[in-house]
Amino acid sequence: MAIKIYTKSTYREIIDFIEVSDRIKKYLRIKKVPHFTTIQKFFKRLSSKQIREINQLILSLNDIKPDIIALDGSGFTNDYADKYYAKIRQKERKSYIKNHLTIDVKTRLILYYQTSRGPKYDTQFAKPALRQIKKYKPDYIVADKAYDTEPIRKCINEELKAFDQIPLKNRAKKGRYRLKSPAIFRKKIYLKRNNVESIFSIIKRKFNGTNHSRSTQLSNKETKLKNTIYNIYRSTQIN
Repeated sequence: MAIKIYTKSTYREIIDFIEVSDRIKKYLRIKKVPHFTTIQKFFKRLSSKQIREINQLILSLNDIKPDIIALDGSGFTNDYADKYYAKIRQKERKSYIKNHLTIDVKTRLILYYQTSRGPKYDTQFAKPALRQIKKYKPDYIVADKAYDTEPIRKCINEELKAFDQIPLKNRAKKGRYRLKSPAIFRKKIYLKRNNVESIFSIIKRKFNGTNHSRSTQLSNKETKLKNTIYNIYRSTQIN
């Protein structure tokens, strides 16, 4: 599955690719390449919990001590049909998967992710994500204006004991942490948020920003797997 996503192949194509590669077959310890439907059925059985466990294993192999953690979300289109074919028949899909990431700015590894059928507000993802990364004890949490709410700022300051670096949507009239935000805002730190946008760009460029699974459940899983494979790819660069 990792090779399939990395090479942007279909199930049939990846089986053909492995069939002619003695080196890959030797590495996978297989003499006979399975039918492409075997890989499809495996992916359907593969649980999101197992993908997350693999991601946690990758993180445990890296020395992660984040000072700055960034949050953001991006859409991954959901279309298994040929886009030209769909467009001329006016059947182009408008649904997409919203991929929410929490990343360590220093290593550019994904610390936590959550996927859902779009459109969804980023704020629905924020507080659960913040509580998941509390163990890293960051100094700053960086996010764009979409995360400018008093509950999110309160969670950052009181539960994580960190400073929020979130620009105000408009002039704050109430809210303890929103009111004091301009005094603690550091533009130089906030600009580190660009790292999470770069990660989305890499995932979409290298592993495809379009999901080809038919169901929302499988599209969610496909996006999660891309996040995990990104972490594998990134780990090879920093180790």
